[in-house]
Amino acid sequence: MLIALLLNILIVICEIHVLSRLKDKREMFKYYTYLQNILCLIVSIIFCICIVINTFGYVVIPEYIRGLRYVVTTGLVFTSFIYVVLLSSNKNNMITDIDFKGISGKMANVILHYLCPVISLVSFVFFERSIILDNGIWTMLVAIPSCLYWVLYFILTITKVWEEPYDFSTKKNNMLLFISIPIFFIIVSIILWNVR
Repeated sequence: MLIALLLNILIVICEIHVLSRLKDKREMFKYYTYLQNILCLIVSIIFCICIVINTFGYVVIPEYIRGLRYVVTTGLVFTSFIYVVLLSSNKNNMITDIDFKGISGKMANVILHYLCPVISLVSFVFFERSIILDNGIWTMLVAIPSCLYWVLYFILTITKVWEEPYDFSTKKNNMLLFISIPIFFIIVSIILWNVR
């Protein structure tokens, strides 16, 4: 568990380093990447506190802590996958230097889309196994943050409350794209559940 603690501390440091430098904090609520990374930051802080308390023998780490780690790890891996496969080829979807102060957009992209998802995945799969995660309810709960985001995304885009955050115009068949997003998420969540 010491390695899991260190990896989650690294996640917290990376997330704070990037998210605190975002110029327009309102953008955090518009983009899936930021929301998933904020959620991961919160869960990693809770996870670290629980491990430290557990180290002193005061409490056994409850299953829901690992369940929350499952939720955020799935979200981050999915974020990384969608970014690499669907969004990174279009420069309109890239985080740029204009979005941040004191850190380059390229570095922010690396941390949010590659580094934190990989660290979270490695910690969850290899170093958090001593926390039992057997309750199948987590396979349903894992989708709640993503489903809420995509429902709000479509509502706010269709009603023109906001300008669509992502540019999918380079894709020939947007319907296929929107159908594939939930399928990718389900595949990622099933894989992570089975290797837990």
